[in-house]
Amino acid sequence: MLKRVPEYLRFPLVLTIVAVISAASLAGLYALTLPAKEAMAAKETEDALKVVFPEAAGFELKHARVDGKPFEYRVAKRGGETLGFVAVGHAVGYSSQLRVMVGVDRKLDVQGIKILYQNETPGLGTKVDEISSRKTWWTVLTGTSPDESRLRPWFQVQFNGKRIPVKVDKDGGTIESITGATISSRAVCNAVDQAVQNLKKAVGS
Repeated sequence: MLKRVPEYLRFPLVLTIVAVISAASLAGLYALTLPAKEAMAAKETEDALKVVFPEAAGFELKHARVDGKPFEYRVAKRGGETLGFVAVGHAVGYSSQLRVMVGVDRKLDVQGIKILYQNETPGLGTKVDEISSRKTWWTVLTGTSPDESRLRPWFQVQFNGKRIPVKVDKDGGTIESITGATISSRAVCNAVDQAVQNLKKAVGS
């Protein structure tokens, strides 16, 4: 078939055919994996909600407009009673944009935070998401390691009970910053502030 096509058209034609086949394959793969990706994302969100507001029995998704932009948040409920609210804040860190889920009570006091995404410098900025383990080689070998399934990153636990604005110690606040990662530490504070400020505008508190 290609022999009948003028030589100057053969190469572009082959490239077009390859491109069409590749695009169709990628589209098929995307459609095939989309349900699994959506299920995984939903599970991650559900787990994060339980971390930032463990007292809630359920979360009602709400949509609003804040400063002219779409804003999504959740109402934390238990037994029909509104306990508080949950939203996600964003801030630029040292080498990535952080996404932080924040749970607040009806007075907008922070109940808990969970970093959903960060790609900061390994060994420095990544410590904002680090859990201080008490396990040792000896406890692992002897089977005496403590149960750490409920442990939370020490940096994030500092935000519990705080009111915005939250600041790191180097900025005159009470949040102990990560040594050598002040920018990343400050970014978490900024993301928390953003989430709560947007909630304040959305719910009118």
